[in-house]
Amino acid sequence: MNTSLDAFGNDTWWVVGLKTLLIFVILVLLTLFNIWWERRVVARMQHRIGPNVHGPFGLLQSLADGVKLAFKEDLIPKAADKIVFVLAPVIVVVPALVTFSVIPFGPEVSFFGETTPLQLTDMPVAVLFVMAIASIGIYGIVLGGWSSGSTYSLLGGLRS
Repeated sequence: MNTSLDAFGNDTWWVVGLKTLLIFVILVLLTLFNIWWERRVVARMQHRIGPNVHGPFGLLQSLADGVKLAFKEDLIPKAADKIVFVLAPVIVVVPALVTFSVIPFGPEVSFFGETTPLQLTDMPVAVLFVMAIASIGIYGIVLGGWSSGSTYSLLGGLRS
């Protein structure tokens, strides 16, 4: 296994795209599983049945909630800055996903004749990169509070 940085930066565009898509799919599935697990634990603590209606063991409940959220009507306040109000959640989510680009998920693998490490990229300052990108997500929270045009929303965003 090549332990130097020579293994990075030589991938073709489709390998980078495939690795990016794979990381995104893994993160979405982990989010769905964590929501399911949290609901089961909270239901047990509260002596309720919990999500067990949709799919086996309620595994599709999070997916049903996501579909419901996607088809809900978007409400934008009158005084809101519409562009910033829509972009603020994106500014929160994208840095959270980008931080996973420097996390190694395994050794080098070979598929379709290409050998690539199970990591999107590697850099000597990966820890600084993660901290810098994670700090950008805070701007989305503050901008979300500011863009609604309400003083209380702005104060809530600043408190975060």
